Amino acid sequence: MYSCDAVLAYPQSRVDPRCQRIWLQFIAAATSGGAHLEEADAASSRAHFITLNRGALRELRESLYWARIIIATRLPGHERLQPLKGEASELVAIVTTIVKNASAGLKGSAKRPGS
Repeated sequence: MYSCDAVLAYPQSRVDPRCQRIWLQFIAAATSGGAHLEEADAASSRAHFITLNRGALRELRESLYWARIIIATRLPGHERLQPLKGEASELVAIVTTIVKNASAGLKGSAKRPGS
């Protein structure tokens, strides 16, 4: 699970406050994306489902951003993020497709009043 892997990637050795801040940004975004997806499973409507998935998409993109920063600046533990960076990219693509398909269905149903 991406969120768990993100938490486990955090360096076991001490890191300075600057590195810790960036790592915690990454972990917060990665776990928040998962939380949004869990909430979307229990959405009360299609519109709510789309909104929660869009939130997940924003968070997953943010986690990808922080992963790229950690890797590019070679912060402690950066070597653990390369596979997670790929996983985050895949999740972004999957959730993007979910949002597009769900949004198309919502727009389609809005065009057929009385159906």
